[in-house]
Amino acid sequence: MDNLITLLKDAQTCLFLTSAGMSADSGIPTFRDRDGYWRNFPIFKEKGLHPQELASPHSFRTQAHHSWAFYEWRRRNARENTPHIGYEIINDMLNNYFKNAFVHTTNTDGYHLISGLDESKVMEVHGSIWRIQCMNGNGCRFMYEQNDQVPLCELDYETMSASDMPLCPHCSSLLRPNVLMFGDWEYVEHLHQYNNYRQFLDEVHIPDLIFLVGSSSEIPTNDYIAKSLQSHGAKVITINPDPDSTRVCRPDIYIQQGAAKAFGVIRDALDQIR
Repeated sequence: MDNLITLLKDAQTCLFLTSAGMSADSGIPTFRDRDGYWRNFPIFKEKGLHPQELASPHSFRTQAHHSWAFYEWRRRNARENTPHIGYEIINDMLNNYFKNAFVHTTNTDGYHLISGLDESKVMEVHGSIWRIQCMNGNGCRFMYEQNDQVPLCELDYETMSASDMPLCPHCSSLLRPNVLMFGDWEYVEHLHQYNNYRQFLDEVHIPDLIFLVGSSSEIPTNDYIAKSLQSHGAKVITINPDPDSTRVCRPDIYIQQGAAKAFGVIRDALDQIR
């Protein structure tokens, strides 16, 4: 606790790097655990369909009923659950503790924004299931738009098939989630979020402190950001129950807990400082 308090006391700027483990305590599946994936989608196990296959533009072109079912299920799951207390604690730190702070998330569930975080303070680098775009990407003037409608498609849970899938109002092509998929050249980036992230880095150069939360070696996007910034002087606090999560970036402090419980510890540390 003393080391944690020291890092928090010394930090004026902070970058939160959140990944799938951040949402896990809210009931959002990580899909890293193949057995867990198969439990949620037994019909996909029967067909041998992996998440990497369904989450691809190719799959949306060849078996859109299954790919949209996968994402429609995720939209409904995210709506049925809610952001845990850790999101509230992050928001408090961004708004009331650090001089300048930002969230860079690989999650697509939208929970940082749903929890009340100002959009100018977050970059959803892999997109959001709550935005939809045209299959033609930047080749269509539709680009992307926010869509919080649940249900968006009809969903047969037994066959995991979607119907009445949304179509582009401009070119009549299929609409898809505005999520960066595997083998994806049509993804439309959210430039406002990207520019806000670049502005944050331009302002702080190297943040004093980094929280690396719920990352995985399978998709180590945030790990490499943390490692690079750490090499220039940033301090890193890793929050993850999986000890393998420290392989890419060796943290200054490692909290081997889930995000909800760990941020409770951090809140206690902040209470001692304030």
